[in-house]
Formats: sequence, C-alpha cells, structure tokens
Amino acid sequence: MKGCRGFTLLEVLVALAIFALVAASVLTASARSLQTAARLEEKTLAMWIADNRLTELQLAETPASAGREQGELEFAGRRWQWQSEIQATSEPSMYRVTLWVAPHPARGRLGGELRERAVVSLNGFLGDSR
Repeated sequence: MKGCRGFTLLEVLVALAIFALVAASVLTASARSLQTAARLEEKTLAMWIADNRLTELQLAETPASAGREQGELEFAGRRWQWQSEIQATSEPSMYRVTLWVAPHPARGRLGGELRERAVVSLNGFLGDSR
C-alpha cells in the first residue's frame, strides 16, 4: 500500500500547538471560575457573620446606644474581623446600624482600615423597645 502514509513532523507540530492553545484557555477559564467561587464563598460567610451580629444586637437585653464597636471571631475555620456603627435617627426610638466584615489579615501583612478591606457591609435598624 503505497497510498498510506503518516503525519509529517510539521502536521504534528501544528496539532500540538492547537492543543496547547486550547488547553491554556481551558486552564485560564478554570482558574477564573475557582477564583469566583472562592470570592462568593467569602462574601456569603461574611454576610452570615454580619447578619448574626445584627440579630445579636436586635435581641440584646440592654438596648444599643450610638457608637462604634469592633471584634474578631472564628467562623467556618477562618478568622474574621467585624465593626459596627450605631447612629441615632430622626425617630428617637430607632437606631441605624452599619456592619462591616473582613477576613483577618494574614500574619505579617498590614491590614489597613477594616472598612476598606470589608467584603460586605450590612445596614439595619434597631428599635428601642422600652
């Protein structure tokens, strides 16, 4: 059979180049997808922390007063920082609460202002039930 022949070196090199381009684009898309999933997980956890903190303020025995407060906690195996700011409103029995939540900065890294690093911020209201 004289009509049968294999691929030439040039054809193999072109096929490998096409495969390499396709593989690189698939890897880039996968990495981007993983980054997006990690960011969404971080935002979800931070929102749960903020929501829990707002609920704690709403259920507190002693009514909240205007001012700032901050703290740290461990949630879902990670360290987090939160900050709350309570402000009076035009309604004397209502307070506006703003909460910021950010991942705890890694050791040796400068954290910066928590509000600037915050993954989420949550606004809510507290009623003075007295």
